[in-house]
Formats: sequence, structure tokens, C-alpha cells
Amino acid sequence: QITREMLPCTYSPPVPSLSSSSSSSSLKTDESGNMVYFCEDLENSRDMSEDSEILLGGIPRFVGYESRNFRKVEHFISQGSCSDKKTVNNGFNRNSVRKIKRSIQEACLSLDSQQEVNRGNLSLPAFVFDIDGVFKNGGKYAEFGAKAIRKLQKAHIPYVFMTNGGGGRTEKQYAEVMNEKLSQFDSERRGTREYVKECQMILSYTPFQTHLSHLKDEPVLIVGCPRAIYAARKYGFTRAMALSEYARRHPTMNPFKKGGCEKDGKVITTGTKERWNENFRAVLVFTDPQDFFEALQIITDVLLSSRPGEREFEPSHRIPIVFSNPDLLWKTQYAHARFGQGAFRLSLEACYKARMQAMGLNREEIDDRLNDFIQFGKPEPAQFIHARTAALTQAEGKGQDGCSISHFYMVGDNPRSDITGAVRMQKLVAESKNERAHGWSGMLVKTGVWQEGDDTMGASEIHGNVVDVIDAVLKRHKRENRTVY
Repeated sequence: QITREMLPCTYSPPVPSLSSSSSSSSLKTDESGNMVYFCEDLENSRDMSEDSEILLGGIPRFVGYESRNFRKVEHFISQGSCSDKKTVNNGFNRNSVRKIKRSIQEACLSLDSQQEVNRGNLSLPAFVFDIDGVFKNGGKYAEFGAKAIRKLQKAHIPYVFMTNGGGGRTEKQYAEVMNEKLSQFDSERRGTREYVKECQMILSYTPFQTHLSHLKDEPVLIVGCPRAIYAARKYGFTRAMALSEYARRHPTMNPFKKGGCEKDGKVITTGTKERWNENFRAVLVFTDPQDFFEALQIITDVLLSSRPGEREFEPSHRIPIVFSNPDLLWKTQYAHARFGQGAFRLSLEACYKARMQAMGLNREEIDDRLNDFIQFGKPEPAQFIHARTAALTQAEGKGQDGCSISHFYMVGDNPRSDITGAVRMQKLVAESKNERAHGWSGMLVKTGVWQEGDDTMGASEIHGNVVDVIDAVLKRHKRENRTVY
């Protein structure tokens, strides 16, 4: 008899009744010694109650209960014992994870292959700026921001902005917002008020355009604020669907909708029969989700099955989930740092892992599925490679013959993203075979997440604010190169 101890959760299903005609239905012992119900012929199993939850035949990781409908589990059934059946993903989705990771590796290896030639006689430092905690806190911009950029513009210094945010905007939209906000504090009020161009803006999800190009004509689920879906479509993801739209199509997935909770007696009606035909090829997290619970529940469902409302778990279903921002904390107008997208990833991983454990998946497969989580954003090297490329492109347009970059300075307030990223880039440069690859230094400022006494994670210098960093670097460069700004 199937007992409670055999289950990976607290629910013990009723033992299915076996009719005399179901000669191919039986209780068998799997390779771990557990008794499991195994059926090779669904037609001989109609006497089973649709409300019964059963253990599926085979190895422990196939244990689960499938949509409370035995007729739906035919996907799992193989002829004879299925102990030799592996959880092998279909070709496209498995290759998708490999393609993304390979693309990231190739970007890092570009340090070895790119030829960074000296241009003209001019050699200048380049700045990579974080935004939140450096130029603004939440929606409040610092008064010294415009002054800092003006200093660089007058000295013709290459600079780019690299944020772990973006708010669902495109690079052009974010640049427009920054130009408007910075101009409010520009004491000079002369000439152009353009402090940043679209090509100087690296958002947390900017790398999605290049590293996820193979997904642009595939159905993908977009997680984030309402604007995120428009950014995704602007990037060329033609079949993107917002998580909010997916939840609207399947209203019973979230029992805690704002329109009323099931636990309060509300009955959710779907009207017409739901169609579970989205078949997402990936989940792309552009920004923090608006509804934390809804995102946790739906993403977990989508990672486990291509048609969650019909099949709770499909062993062969594997898709990547791509995050754009690993920051646990970020600086807003509040006195202390707030949770960021990194907190959402930690929560999702914990819930997804616990759900798989409850389904009986073994440790090896759980770890394998968690490897489908892919991270972009600082401190990932792929993000810094994008910023580096943007700065090098900008340097080509400086002066009559362009200029060379002598060193990169990453200016940020978060040691675990900004400084760690710069340290990693310096290590890659040191290990590269390219003698002309430029070095990196992490410059920490006191206007954001970092507080006195916190670990600096290897910061080269600590300054009061971004203006102090620029003054120190330009002074040093002037002394070393006898350059007049």
C-alpha cells in the first residue's frame, strides 16, 4: 500500500483501485525501493477517480501529482519501467541556455581578441558611472550631478552610465529623463543641456538585445513594471507577453488578486475555456515585479510546465529564466537601503526549490534546473564589457584622430555590484593575452548604499561624491601626462 512516508509532502493519496481488466496496471517497486503505481495503458485505468492524486511510475524525480486528472499524465508514461527515462529537455530550450552562456563567455574572451589601437597622441581616462546612489536617490537627483558631467565634457573625457535599473524604459527614454532632471541643477545654463546620449546608457537589461537575440521571434514571458513590455518589444522580442497579461488570461493562477481573494469566499469565473497555448521559451526579468506573490507563483508554474493549468509538472520542460539585476539592496529616498531584484531572485529560488522538493525531484535534478537561472547586471563581466565597448566607441570620436583610453574608473555606491565588477574586470585584464587591454579601478562614493565600516570589496579609493572622484582622477591624470583641462 502507498503510505504517507512514501510521499515528498504531507499528503497521502488514496490507493487507486485496479479493475480486473487492467492487466497492465500494477504496483511496482522503483529503483529506490518505493512502491509506486504504474500504468502502461490509460484506457484500462478509467475506473480511477479524477480527484485521486497518484504517484507516477518510475524513478523518484518523476513522483508528482498531475492536475488532479489521471488522463493528463500520459506524457510521463513510457512502455515498461521508466527508470531509464531521463529528464531531457527538448532541443530548443536546452540549447537556449547554452547559447546565452556561450554568448556571455565570448564577450569576456573579447578582452583577448579585440585590438585596442592607440589613436592619435591623446590618451585619456574613461568613467563608468552608476546612477542610483551616485547621481540620484530614488527620484531625487543630486544638485552636483550636472556639475560633474560638465567637468568631463569640458575635458573631452569619455564616459558612460551603467545602472542596475532602468525602470522599463529604453536607453533613449532614460537618457531623456536624466537630461531633464540634471538640467534643473545646472548653474551654468549655457550651451547644450545634453549630459548623456542614448549610446552612453547601459541599463540592466541592455545586454538582452545581443545575448538573447535567438529568442526575439520566440514567445517569452516579460516580468517587470508596465513599461517593461514596451522596452522588450522595442528590443525586437516580437512575441513577448507581460506577466500581468498572462495572469489576466488565467485569473485562477493567483488566488490573491486585488479584485478579491479566494480565501475570502470570492469565486473567480473564467468565462470561456482557458487555452494554455503560450508555450514560453524563456522568462525575462526586466525589472522588479509589481506583484511579488503573483510573480513568484506564476514563474514557478511556468518553469515547471509549458501548460500549467493542464500539467503541473513536465520533466522534459526546461526554459531559462534571465535576471537583469542581482542587487539585494539599492538606495532610494528612504534613510536606509531597500530590497532590489536580487531579493526577488532569492525568494524565487527558495520557492522553486521547495516546490520541486515537494514533487519528489532528487537533489541532482533540482540543482540542474536551478542552473537555468541566468544573471545579467553588475557585477557580471558581460555588463562591464558592454560599458567598455560603449566607452571605446565614444573615444574614437574624440579629437581629430580620436583618442586612446588609459584606464577605466567605475564610480559607484554599492561595493557588491560596482566595486566587485571593477575588481573582476581588472582580474580579467591581468589574465588576458592582450597587452593593450585597459585596467579598471573601483571608486566608491559615500552618497548611497555604502556606509562607514562596511566592506569596500576592494575599492581603490573612497570619496565623498562623484565630483570629488572626477577631480581626483583628472588631477592625477594631469600630473602624470601634463595635460591641461
